Amino acid sequence: MTITLGSLNINDGVHYFVLLDGVNLGQPQTSWEEATNYSGNVNVQVNVQQHKALIPCTLPMMVVGSSASDLITRLNTLWTEVDKSTNTLVWDTESYDIVYSTRPEDIPRDVAYRLSFTARFTLTLMRKP
Repeated sequence: MTITLGSLNINDGVHYFVLLDGVNLGQPQTSWEEATNYSGNVNVQVNVQQHKALIPCTLPMMVVGSSASDLITRLNTLWTEVDKSTNTLVWDTESYDIVYSTRPEDIPRDVAYRLSFTARFTLTLMRKP
């Protein structure tokens, strides 16, 4: 499955992996009120509104390098795409306009990071509805 952020394939299967368990591309929020329907036994939804706020997308990721310096280089390449003011996330055939994104607050420097040069984190991107 091809997943790109800007010009970077973030699921190339070699160095960048999107861990599909836990991915949330988000949905626009809808709210409504229910009114009693006196002509039947089913209530009616009135004042239905779809909120046009930004939608958070969460992508659990793993980045693998061949050495500590290679891992840092690959993370910096990803951060270059994340730091762009506007970007595009393409998930197979679907495209999302990313207007805001943040780096993860923390990347654990655990045994996998130090010995197998693997970083695991969750990337949060804010997209338009």
